[in-house]
Amino acid sequence: MVRPATDYRRITEGPPSVDADQAREIARRVHGIEAVTLSRLPGETDANYRISGPDGAQYVLKVASAAERGRIEVQDEVLRHVERTDPELPVPRVVGTADWDLGGEPVVVRLLTWVPGEPLISVSERSDELYTDIGAVAGRLAAAMATAPSVGVPESHYWDLRRTDAALEQCEPFVTDPELIGRARELLAAHPVRWEALPEALVHHDVNTLNVVVGERGRPRRTTGILDFGDMLHTARVADLAILLAALTRTTDRPLRVAALLTAAYHGSVGLTEDEVDALYPLLVGRVAVVAATTARLAQEGSHGDPRHRTPDTTRQLARLLDLPAELATATLREACGFEPYPPGDRVLSWLDANRAAIQPVIRADLALIQLDAASEVYDEADPRDEAELLAAVRTAVEARRPDVAVARYAEPRFLGPARRSTGADEAASVSLGVTLFAAPGTAVCAPLDGVVEPSGGDGRVVLAHETADGTRFWTSLRGVAATVPPDSRVAAGQQVGHVVGRELVAQLAAVSPTAIPTHARRSEFDVWSRLVPDSSVLLGADSGITAWTPVLPTALAGRHQHLPRTHPTYFSTPINMVRARDCLFFDEDGRGYLDALNNVTLLGHGHPRLVEAAARQLRRLNTNSRFVYDVLTDYAERLTATLPDGLDVVYFLNSGSEANDLALRMSRYVTGRHDIAVIEHAYHGYTSLVSDVSPARYKRYGKPDWVHPTAVPDRYRGEFGYRDPDSGSKYAARAAEVFSELDTAGRPAAAFIYESLLAGGGQVVLPPGYLRGVHRAARERGILTIADEVQVGFGRLGEAFWGFQTQGEDIRPDFVTMGKAMGNGFPVSAMVTTREISERFDATGRFFSTYGGNPAACAVGLELLKVLEEEGLQENALTVGQYLRDRLGELAERHQLIGDVRGQGFYSGVEFVKDRETKEPASAETLLVCERLKDEGVLVYPTGPDWNILKLKPPLTFTETHADTFVETLDRVLERSW
Repeated sequence: MVRPATDYRRITEGPPSVDADQAREIARRVHGIEAVTLSRLPGETDANYRISGPDGAQYVLKVASAAERGRIEVQDEVLRHVERTDPELPVPRVVGTADWDLGGEPVVVRLLTWVPGEPLISVSERSDELYTDIGAVAGRLAAAMATAPSVGVPESHYWDLRRTDAALEQCEPFVTDPELIGRARELLAAHPVRWEALPEALVHHDVNTLNVVVGERGRPRRTTGILDFGDMLHTARVADLAILLAALTRTTDRPLRVAALLTAAYHGSVGLTEDEVDALYPLLVGRVAVVAATTARLAQEGSHGDPRHRTPDTTRQLARLLDLPAELATATLREACGFEPYPPGDRVLSWLDANRAAIQPVIRADLALIQLDAASEVYDEADPRDEAELLAAVRTAVEARRPDVAVARYAEPRFLGPARRSTGADEAASVSLGVTLFAAPGTAVCAPLDGVVEPSGGDGRVVLAHETADGTRFWTSLRGVAATVPPDSRVAAGQQVGHVVGRELVAQLAAVSPTAIPTHARRSEFDVWSRLVPDSSVLLGADSGITAWTPVLPTALAGRHQHLPRTHPTYFSTPINMVRARDCLFFDEDGRGYLDALNNVTLLGHGHPRLVEAAARQLRRLNTNSRFVYDVLTDYAERLTATLPDGLDVVYFLNSGSEANDLALRMSRYVTGRHDIAVIEHAYHGYTSLVSDVSPARYKRYGKPDWVHPTAVPDRYRGEFGYRDPDSGSKYAARAAEVFSELDTAGRPAAAFIYESLLAGGGQVVLPPGYLRGVHRAARERGILTIADEVQVGFGRLGEAFWGFQTQGEDIRPDFVTMGKAMGNGFPVSAMVTTREISERFDATGRFFSTYGGNPAACAVGLELLKVLEEEGLQENALTVGQYLRDRLGELAERHQLIGDVRGQGFYSGVEFVKDRETKEPASAETLLVCERLKDEGVLVYPTGPDWNILKLKPPLTFTETHADTFVETLDRVLERSW
């Protein structure tokens, strides 16, 4: 006999006792399958076994009590209906169902097809794309099931969301946190579900992390199955989504963010009504409360139940949900579905616009705008990494505006403490939901509109309730105020209601009761919050002239699109408006911090104070061109050439690495009387006409000049000679020598061979030992001049030596060394260094002069950089921390198949991503996506290489082991999360 549908005992009795031998016998005798392998699976009401047959086909054998036969027949019919309706839906297929006598106990045995993948509960990191896919598939399942017959489906059971109150009441004696459950019941009473307004349908009713199966890690995870139709009900359709949200937001610190992704995707599949979306938040809270209370009851009773359900996460989840204002939660889900987030807020804004002239200022004083976003000059003398310095800078700026009252704007992302960008719980709540007035204690505070004083709990706040002409209520919240009028008093616009008690008054407008609204919101949540807490600039008075903060990025991008070439690149699909940087950190206009693992220009870190002072000091003193004599130029030239091998002592100062390479090529052609140039395939050497023509990374877009001759990339990961070949360096050098010889034979010998000392654009390729020795020898034998392009890798970046070519041996001496980028830590300065002999031979062409090359400010900065490099031991830091970083990245490679190779020297490293380690197929799209994900988590890196499948890691030389740990841990999470 089937017990009443609402009987709690169904979830406590447990499945029939079936051992492996019995399962094998059932599979053979009932379903005709000889089990080759058999393993037990968990289950709450069924005994489950995974079976593989002789042909490799896999199944799930399910054994249930005979009392479940009615439900099982309905499940089988629904599964067949789903298969007919949407054949692509990943649900089990019914192979067969039969009765069986299990040692005198009647049972029902079923055989279903096996659904591959792993339960979502075992996936700790979940991407937005996975949530979206799960929501869409669950919605498709709901759409398919809506047309299935519901005959035989129980009218209700224990988990029915319509029975939430009864379930909570039954569990009340067992809960360990009655206050929390009490808060949930209060919320449900305050926001009752209007069941009669909700469309009904047959739904799965238990799409949870145990019943959702997803694909393997290391690949784009997607839904491969939805299992267990044992809790089906004919009920409000949206109950199915509420259960899905409850399950998938259990372990996240950002439940609304995940809920919005799932809801938007589900809505895309079934088309939810506004009434359904409005019911979601209370249904979600109710489901979580019942699971938490039931978990406590099962634990105290020691009853059967799947132990994977018994987790304190549910209690924490309920607390997180109850800490959210219900209006915010509903508005977020409405926005996700494309509905108006909070209609009352729009009515309030319209009324305020129509009555702006009647609004009185909350403080009658002369107002002075103070900018507190990260771009503000207020912080120019402060270290942006130091919260105390930032706050001190604000205090100083406020005092400088006296006797006016300084005002900080609504919607402004306040830069009052450094915080790394994040999509998780660490995302800073920094965007102001009000205006802040910095007024002296005792300053009178007035009502902006007619209203009624509401009780505020004595927390230094005055709350005034107002009403629009159509009866829509809204509020003014004044924080930092001592009230001078009692609660329930009616006040008129302009009437004093209190005075400032500290030095800050935070004034907010609210379209919801302000008791639960914060003063600041996360940037990702601000758009919804702004509908509940609209622009409070109107509280400053109609004539204040102070308006809400608006981001600069859209205007800046529009300007770039109008005035810059269409091909001018920006990092990332959604670029970042950077406004400030220090050491290894960037800060965008929202004040969010980013770890810089990308920038090989700022060798000493951003804004190094000694370089800033050196530039400012020299600019105050003298800045002119090098046809005048000034000692800082000769001091710098002497210090610079002292780092190079003997004989390289003539310096040509320029402004960019491209200019330096251009000059070296021009000189080599003149000195040798030859025209052709040899290069390394995939190399990049700059942007001038000549240098672009010797850059395969550039000329591949418009065609190789016939006088340019590429040699093989000495790539030990992808090339002809690998890491295990101890002679790979000399063998790759021999390939270059073959090109040299072919040119000689053709009667067009090369003037020069130009090479990067570590191939940057070519894929972060480290030259194998012995390569340069062999190449230089072959070049000398043929009268070919050698150009070491150190623009990206010089100045100690490779750790082992000051210049990259020196890592190949102390005897390596190029004919030209070019340098730039890091040479001035971002200040434009470059140089080409050669021998006196070559220089004097080139003198015959006439004078060479660069107006800005070697100007006093550039030389002062460059000279100070060399001093700092030595005094702070940054080359040694590049050696040790660079190796530490690669060691940690190597550990990641052991766990993430996407990583094909980790390589580098010092602080120039590459992580190559491949789709398959055997074929080494480049994972180009995945690499770009990983960079986007890292950016979203506050870490900057970007792809490089011929196939754009390599992370280029070239941080400032001040990068620490802590920075390395941050990078690796963030990359680990991104790779684990997949996409």
